[in-house]
Amino acid sequence: MNSQCFFIGTSLGDNPVPHHFVALANELVGRGHRVLILAPHRRTDLEKHDGQPAIYTWPSERPTNLHDARFLKDLFEKHHPSCLIANFAAVNLMLTVGWIERIPRRVAWYHTVTEQLVRDAGGMSFKNALCNWRKRFVYGRATHLVANSLASAADLKRHYRIPDSKVRLFHNSLADPACKLRVTGETPKPGKLICVGRLFPSKGQDVLIRALALLGESNPLLHVEFIGQGPGRGALADLASELGVRDRCHFIGQLGHAEVLQRMANAIATIVPSRSEAFGMVNIESMAVGTPVIASKVGGIVEIVRDGLDGLLVPPDDPGLLAAAMHKILSAPELRHQMHCEARKRFLSHFEQQRAVQEQADWFELITKAS
Repeated sequence: MNSQCFFIGTSLGDNPVPHHFVALANELVGRGHRVLILAPHRRTDLEKHDGQPAIYTWPSERPTNLHDARFLKDLFEKHHPSCLIANFAAVNLMLTVGWIERIPRRVAWYHTVTEQLVRDAGGMSFKNALCNWRKRFVYGRATHLVANSLASAADLKRHYRIPDSKVRLFHNSLADPACKLRVTGETPKPGKLICVGRLFPSKGQDVLIRALALLGESNPLLHVEFIGQGPGRGALADLASELGVRDRCHFIGQLGHAEVLQRMANAIATIVPSRSEAFGMVNIESMAVGTPVIASKVGGIVEIVRDGLDGLLVPPDDPGLLAAAMHKILSAPELRHQMHCEARKRFLSHFEQQRAVQEQADWFELITKAS
């Protein structure tokens, strides 16, 4: 097909979502298209205007003001994009200015369900309601919205009245880490569990701490590494102390992505105790390194983890059932090995990045050709 120009609004941080969109950009470039990446956080050290994909940074830390809108309009006039692909903070501005300037295809990725946002904000408020109204307006300027799970697709339709015809499902993806890490399923560190995620109420780390306390002294080596940061760290540490398991809870903080994957590969299981989840990238990260997942049966998680095959699913907010699932894997090395093999197969067949970006590039070529 004829060469098209794509603008992709994404951060360039060291985590799987930016990695995915850089891989998509490279796939489109490899097919003869032009791609311009727009990154936040003033990453001028990464700017590359003459390369492909080209990389620009927004004038502001986050693209939210008129200066950013003028900057985007100038880029439109110079490069004449046929398709915009927007994520996170770039969505509002790229869709609105793109609609005003009549860019033919305007696509936004939907990453987080409404329930998560409300939980982490401490409940519904006037500010939340105003934000939802604004999102409904902005999403109405899109020609397509990409949901990362059936759960997030349903959320789009329910809360923002998006018609089925505008919604496309693409699960998140991850580059296979096997070329850089050992994912052979060798014996993990005794008693080590891992929990990766922002320290916010929707992630449910408090449920895991309560489950850990219920297991008592059944496994003297049992401990959990909590990787991630957020405002809940102090309260979680206090809860662990109150329940007598502070010495078993190691709050590591933020780590580079490769280090996170290595720690996962050395764990008996990854625990994902979320109360609400659009997708849960941590699930496929764990499966990619062959570590079984014990996760809440909520949202997009049920589309990833097959209960009893590559992990175990439990109801959210139930420390007792979570503790029972943890005990099941901790006490059955042969079950863990079986789940290790199934997890790797599942990852490679459904969530491996090369396959995913090829499928998405096919779709983008289809919709831009139709324009």
